[in-house]
Amino acid sequence: MAISRSQIPKSVKNPALYKKAKAKAKAKFDVYPSAYANAYMVKEYKKMGGTYKAKGGEVKKLKPIPADNKGLKKLPTKVRNNMGFMKNGGSVMVQGRGCGAMMQSKRKKTRVPRG
Repeated sequence: MAISRSQIPKSVKNPALYKKAKAKAKAKFDVYPSAYANAYMVKEYKKMGGTYKAKGGEVKKLKPIPADNKGLKKLPTKVRNNMGFMKNGGSVMVQGRGCGAMMQSKRKKTRVPRG
């Protein structure tokens, strides 16, 4: 079954507003659909107050860090949050990476957990 181009995506919360933005983009651009026209349509839809439904569903609920788990506090925030725990991570050292002697301003900075 072929999908027609005039269908509105399921992620659009306000279909009437989406149709108005689409009509505005079609009126402005000679070629529709095109990358420029679609970008303009999305920009206008958002400017008019339109929103999209979240992808994936639920927001992850983060648990507090247990007091007896000392190692969990030292992990970087992203790692700990992916594990389902909240709060800021342990101290992080910025370490220059490169081979041999390098000028300080040219070194690539890398975040490395201390501990």
